[in-house]
Amino acid sequence: MRVPRVFSSVLVVLAGTLVALAAAEAFLRLACSPPVVTSGWVCSSSVPRQERNQLGFRGHPIGYSDSTTVLVLVGDSQVEATHLAWDWMPESRLEHHLEEILGRDVEVASVAAQGYGQDQELLALEYYFEDFRADMVVVWETPANDLWNNTFPTHWPADGWAKPTFWLESGELAGPCENPGDALPVPPLRIVALLESALGRPSRDGAWEARLPAPYGPDSTWQGPARQEWQERWNTDLGLMRFENLATEKSHLAVYLTPRSPRMQYSVDLTRLLLDRIDSLSRSSGASAVFFAAEGPPDPTGDVEEATYVLNGLYYHVARSQYERNVHDSNSDVSFLELPIRIEDWKMGPLNSHLNEHATDLMMEDLALRLAPMLADSSPPDTE
Repeated sequence: MRVPRVFSSVLVVLAGTLVALAAAEAFLRLACSPPVVTSGWVCSSSVPRQERNQLGFRGHPIGYSDSTTVLVLVGDSQVEATHLAWDWMPESRLEHHLEEILGRDVEVASVAAQGYGQDQELLALEYYFEDFRADMVVVWETPANDLWNNTFPTHWPADGWAKPTFWLESGELAGPCENPGDALPVPPLRIVALLESALGRPSRDGAWEARLPAPYGPDSTWQGPARQEWQERWNTDLGLMRFENLATEKSHLAVYLTPRSPRMQYSVDLTRLLLDRIDSLSRSSGASAVFFAAEGPPDPTGDVEEATYVLNGLYYHVARSQYERNVHDSNSDVSFLELPIRIEDWKMGPLNSHLNEHATDLMMEDLALRLAPMLADSSPPDTE
């Protein structure tokens, strides 16, 4: 006789729990809605509205006549340049130098935002060409960021801002996983959505990693000399070192790791195809495309070709030549320039590796000198 009583008690508890959950779900549906999280972003939230162009990117208003030579400058935080004064943005300095060289009206428009890789740049450029024309697309690459920007479905650090992301499928470019501005799916039950809001969503990066090849494998032992700088940075979290996720290669340091891992090979192949797609989009829209990056950027090896760093008991090998191979292979199918940083005091600050206004101006001057011959032969649109 005891078993039926226990069974009936369990049923009563279960029924009561279900009724309570149903009541809670009904109340939550009436009282609140789960926050809407959208995929992608147009510019940094710190950019005031009066500093945004018609597309929402930081930049001067886009305006040109039929006879104007039009360039669109595509990139990430180096182009968005919230660290620079309004009239010292790269678009302004490039426009100034080109007009001096060419002796005609030039318009340079910015399509760029903090955290962009070539995946977001491609989507943003499609958006640009819906309403505007260009004679040339100029893409400012930041290889230490771009390769992992393109590989993961969120910005830095792990599970940062969600974004539309492409992937490789049988060696071909596939995606994106959603469109810019799409709302990310929410659980059908408000109770689950509330728990996610309190405890955090499931890892978007973690789920995405299932499609990625193996990352770099550091050595657990090493008999040679090993530098301590990474460990020292980690100990004090200098420059947010603890966000540098070397285990997944979602790190500014990953592009230097040698030998190249299967995951880095994937990132290089993915980036190459994204650059190809940008090039094709530009040409189909009546524009040529040029890609460039700073030559000899700061790297972990300092003044030597190769080095080994110890971090939390593991040994990581880096090489300047590996960085160069990764950049070269990513750009093997497009017109790519490397421009020198011509002054010693070029950084915004000790922990801010963005180019300051003087280094930016010099680089835009050098870029204008390289682009001018390509633009000189192009006739302005027929105004008749």
